[in-house]
Amino acid sequence: MTIFEERPDVALMRETAYRVLEPDNAPDAAPPVGDELGALTTALRGHLELLSPKVEQAAKRLPEDSPTRAGALACVGEARGKLRSPELGFVVLSGVMYTRRLARVLAALCDHYDIVSAGIEETPEQAAFKRLSDHQSRCRTCKAVGGDGMNLGLPCAEEDRLEDEFRRARSRAATERLGRRGCGTEVTA
Repeated sequence: MTIFEERPDVALMRETAYRVLEPDNAPDAAPPVGDELGALTTALRGHLELLSPKVEQAAKRLPEDSPTRAGALACVGEARGKLRSPELGFVVLSGVMYTRRLARVLAALCDHYDIVSAGIEETPEQAAFKRLSDHQSRCRTCKAVGGDGMNLGLPCAEEDRLEDEFRRARSRAATERLGRRGCGTEVTA
């Protein structure tokens, strides 16, 4: 017997997170207060409690050396820490600050869900960073140091090319994240 598990409403989760985070992007917008803040905090906590185990399950299906697995599991840990913090006797943050922290981790968890649930072991951004760091760790020019032990910062055309590639990959990833705000678009490989 096959059990079908319904996909969480990631678009609704993102929308809830951005209701708290949007005042950053609109100077005249006021942050939520009072009952609205309480309702949003409760909703964000519920979303994190629902999504965290799903991200963890999907991430654990990826190979242990997968960068997306590691990032997703770290985000799950962060989410669980935010959920536990009031219960563990941490200094209670002002309501808006705590709610904003929940919203930021939920937005990140939504992005991780899209990636790991699609089975993506390494994003193009991660692959570009890996190529850049591998080059920098092997290239004699990039590793050259002076008598004081400081890197000389010599020009390296290959490093420049790989840095540009990484910047473009980061820019594409940021554009995709912005495009997913509130629309539930899934990442494809």
